Amino acid sequence: MAQKPVHILFLSAANSARSLIAETLLRDFGGGRVRAFSAGTQPDGQMLPMVEQLLQTKGYDTAGLFSKTHKLFMEDGAPDIDLVISMSAPDENELVLGPLGALRVHWQMPGINALKTSSDQKNFIKTIYKQLEDSICQVLQPSWDGLSVRDVQCLFERVGPVTKNSNKPYNEIFPAPYFGDFTGTELALA
Repeated sequence: MAQKPVHILFLSAANSARSLIAETLLRDFGGGRVRAFSAGTQPDGQMLPMVEQLLQTKGYDTAGLFSKTHKLFMEDGAPDIDLVISMSAPDENELVLGPLGALRVHWQMPGINALKTSSDQKNFIKTIYKQLEDSICQVLQPSWDGLSVRDVQCLFERVGPVTKNSNKPYNEIFPAPYFGDFTGTELALA
């Protein structure tokens, strides 16, 4: 008998960059093991054009992607979410909202809002894309046959870009090559 796909919701503040990239990657790489979704606690209603451009350049169809509220996943008829992965920078309030009953993981990731120039933002989005791609590929590497949702939660906790309990500074998590193009730029993590 085929195992039911795990329903995973990536939750961020605006749902305009990080969580949409994660949804796209997990949906593509996850095959029948997962159904991926994303939402925001304060969605701004649109995907950042730079994110849309990057995803399209990588060959993804972005027609169905849009910024949406997490409240949609708490309504009658919404998909049952098994695991919520909240994504926020250290100075953002940790996102722990989401559908009741779902297990939770927190991935601490910098946001894009404080970057001043378009060039810095584009480089940053490429960095976040690569970090999420690496993490999601690691999560999906082992066979999920016979794994419970709690086991899947543990996989996401182990390989996330930064876990909730990590004491590593960002320069150890996002090495210098990722931020090498930000010379002279004030990078406030917001």
